[in-house]
Amino acid sequence: MPSPRERVRSPRGEERRRLVTPRGTGSTSEFSVPEVPRRMSAREALTRAAFPVFVAALGAFSFGYHCGVVNPALENLARDIGIANDVAAKGSVVSAMLLFAAVGSFSAGGIADAFGRVKALGLSGAACALGSAACATATTLDGILFGRALVGIGVGLVSIVVPMYISELAPPEHRGILGAGPQLSIGVGILIAVVLGLPFQGDQYYAPPENWWRIMFWVACIPGVALAALANTIPESPTWLRSKGRFHESDAVETAQFGATLSRRNDDATDGKMARWTDVLTARSNRRALITGVMLFFIQQFAGINAIIYFSTSIFESAGITSAVFASIAVCVVNLVGSVLATGLLDKTGRKPLLTFSFLGMAICCVSLALSAANPHMFMAPTLSLISVLAYVFIFGMGAGPVPGLLSSEIYAPAVRGKSMSLCFLSHWIFNFCIGQGFLPAVQTYGAPAVYMLFAVFSLFGFIFTSAYVIETKGKSLEQIAAELHI
Repeated sequence: MPSPRERVRSPRGEERRRLVTPRGTGSTSEFSVPEVPRRMSAREALTRAAFPVFVAALGAFSFGYHCGVVNPALENLARDIGIANDVAAKGSVVSAMLLFAAVGSFSAGGIADAFGRVKALGLSGAACALGSAACATATTLDGILFGRALVGIGVGLVSIVVPMYISELAPPEHRGILGAGPQLSIGVGILIAVVLGLPFQGDQYYAPPENWWRIMFWVACIPGVALAALANTIPESPTWLRSKGRFHESDAVETAQFGATLSRRNDDATDGKMARWTDVLTARSNRRALITGVMLFFIQQFAGINAIIYFSTSIFESAGITSAVFASIAVCVVNLVGSVLATGLLDKTGRKPLLTFSFLGMAICCVSLALSAANPHMFMAPTLSLISVLAYVFIFGMGAGPVPGLLSSEIYAPAVRGKSMSLCFLSHWIFNFCIGQGFLPAVQTYGAPAVYMLFAVFSLFGFIFTSAYVIETKGKSLEQIAAELHI
């Protein structure tokens, strides 16, 4: 007679006990069966993911802070290190971070694939902290450029690894709200940098303390140090662990995060095999996803968001708005409010509706902005300009801001995810740099109305492209998305 208790193996090699009916007895043996772990509720899984996502979002905060820290402090910084009359040198201080962010983002996918998402996060935090400290202590242009280069590498790593890590750790039901966290953190970082830069606005009541710009860079060390220190306390991505054949560790992470191991995923088929660059660029199965990711970042930048944020002060001044500093802070606050609303809507309405609405609304705002720029003496032109810019930034924060980064972390198969995301964000930084360098010369050559109408055309193209080509990923597992894209 066989034993009334037999052991069987699951597809993952785990042992499970089951009841058997001894021959001739007609009854089931009364041995207890251990209860199979059940997945926890989506709300509890969201709570479990909150701390790891918070730690990762420290990198996004650092990203935003460094985007905003130099502009208000540039003149004082330039005077202290002896480049006050060197326009090219001051421009290099601003653009050095963008250049090296492109380098960091291009290498980020390979680093995350080779060493893991958590180690890559720690490395990005260390780079941001060391670069900030180098800027804070610099006394020469070379010292500042070295610090900004280190920061750029850290920011480039952050731009890839943070959304990648969150998408792989978050429960599918809440990947939208958690995936919007980085964009929200970027907005908070920019706002903090702008507020800390208020003493530089030239008022006897708000005169900056001596070396205030150095203090601003010391503040920038805090999130970097925190990220580097806390990265060792958060779980590794189960997707990356599976890619290295470490299934027991992957199961342990999933049990801790979701209450039970998930079913064996399609991405296990690529265990230990990361695609080569030729596969990423030429594989037919990756073509649609790659076009989607790169095109969304292209449209995002050429729709004019960074031109409007970077040069919001001059936009308001040229439109007759007297309090340009207040207007710049208002831009940051409105962007933040839009990002907050997006976190609650991404998992309800979906990514695609928010993105199409966002591009269409941005196009309308750009047309309105062009009208006010073409007719500066028109009745209420300054008010129209202010409303147009604030509405543009708000609508951007609800869709075109968070969705491209979120989608880029969702639409690629694990074997190509790291390198494909590197290409997406490399394009982001290149397009960002092009807009930053070309916006004012274009305005001087063609006039502001023509440039804003060009932004409107790109926004309208984004609306058409999203409607016709981008897939919806709301509530779908990463493998379901891959199957829909024929990966």
